[in-house]
Amino acid sequence: MKQRPDAALEVALEQRQRVLDEERHVLAERELVVQEQAGLLSTAHARVRMVLMQIDAAQRPMPGVPLAVGVLGDLERLLDWCEVQVALQKERLDAARGEADTARGAVAVAHQQVRALELVLEARAAERAEKQRRGELREADETAARVHSQKAGVR
Repeated sequence: MKQRPDAALEVALEQRQRVLDEERHVLAERELVVQEQAGLLSTAHARVRMVLMQIDAAQRPMPGVPLAVGVLGDLERLLDWCEVQVALQKERLDAARGEADTARGAVAVAHQQVRALELVLEARAAERAEKQRRGELREADETAARVHSQKAGVR
């Protein structure tokens, strides 16, 4: 049984491709977390806008209705809490983006490793094909020389 000359490189390529697939999976998970955190940040911003609208409405009572100072105080405390939540959510989103960037870098490295091995395998295959082509040309030349020498000897 003839052994393939690049069997070890092919096994290494398969291993690197598995690593690349794993890194892509990790990246997909990280990007999903980024999307979730961005959604939560959007929700936190919406809460702030809602409280601001409530404060605006509370500051404009109907004519003859006294200003609800106690409600305004409660809304301001709620607004402070909501703004803290926005800041915390921004930090979570930034952290998730950082993890996604790290995963993206790992995918790039894994892809480069796969591609490098593919290029080595392609170069070795091209080298073998060229060697075979030169051998076939040499055989054709030798055959042509033999035929020519046999015809020259017959005359």
